[in-house]
Amino acid sequence: MILSGDTIRDLINEGRLVNTTGTMFDPKQKRDVSARDYVLSHVGADNLDIRLRSGFKQIDTSLVDHLEIGQSYTYKEMNEIEGGGIYLHPGKFCLGTSDESLLLPDDVMAMVDSRSSVGRMGLVIQTATFIHAGFEGRITLELKNESAVPIVLRPHDIVGQLVFMRLDKHTSDPYHGVYQGQSDTTSPNMAGK
Repeated sequence: MILSGDTIRDLINEGRLVNTTGTMFDPKQKRDVSARDYVLSHVGADNLDIRLRSGFKQIDTSLVDHLEIGQSYTYKEMNEIEGGGIYLHPGKFCLGTSDESLLLPDDVMAMVDSRSSVGRMGLVIQTATFIHAGFEGRITLELKNESAVPIVLRPHDIVGQLVFMRLDKHTSDPYHGVYQGQSDTTSPNMAGK
């Protein structure tokens, strides 16, 4: 069952779904505000908008001429432009991370999807959409520019949304994999589960 905005707000207020301790930067007000108030203001009818955080990475293609599934590769930080953020050039791919840090209970999973407004610009973020029940941490986002011109990606840009679904019962095996607790843009760990 997909959770309604009202249920998402209730779970956030109970300290579940998203870490809302402390403050978050509100780009509209250009100042830090209550994290709880900020997150709650981005709950929709059946979703939660997510924003980018700083720290974008790309595979260091100077070290490889092809990629193979199951192998590990070196990712490098992308150069930031003036004012923060990056240019994601046409056809290029990078990793970013969500500003929001999740605290999924063991009976709720989430799916990441692009917002239609950024999708219509050619930005795709849905290559790994499932977030398992029990996951805690920031979400590493796989970002690709499908347009014919560069897209500027800046910290605090709202680029995606989360849809939450309740499992039919609490899972006996909540997520405890290699990405549990990630706080920054995380390169793939092919040795983990």
